[in-house]
Amino acid sequence: MTSHVYEKQMGITHRDFFRLLPFALGTDQFSATSNSASLKAGKMSVDIELGAEGNRQIALLAIPTTPVKMTLNGFSDSEMEAFMTNFERAYQRGGG
Repeated sequence: MTSHVYEKQMGITHRDFFRLLPFALGTDQFSATSNSASLKAGKMSVDIELGAEGNRQIALLAIPTTPVKMTLNGFSDSEMEAFMTNFERAYQRGGG
C-alpha cells in the first residue's frame, strides 16, 4: 500500500466541488478549508487540494475550471480503484 497522487482539471467551481464532496467520499465526516479537504478512515486517508478557479472559454461559453490534486494513502489497488470510480461518478454531469 503506497501513496497515490492524482492531478486533474475539473470543470467545477470550489462551491460545487464542496457541495458534492460528501457524495464523492461517501461521508460528511471530513475536515475542510476553503481550498482543501481531508478524510482519515482507519489506515486510509485522502487529502485534496484545490487550485485557483479559472474559466475555459469555448466561443461564447465559459466553463469554470479548478485544478484538483488528490493524495490517497493506505489504499490497496482494489480499494483505490473503487474509491476513484465512486469519486468520478459523484462529479459526473450530463449523460457522460
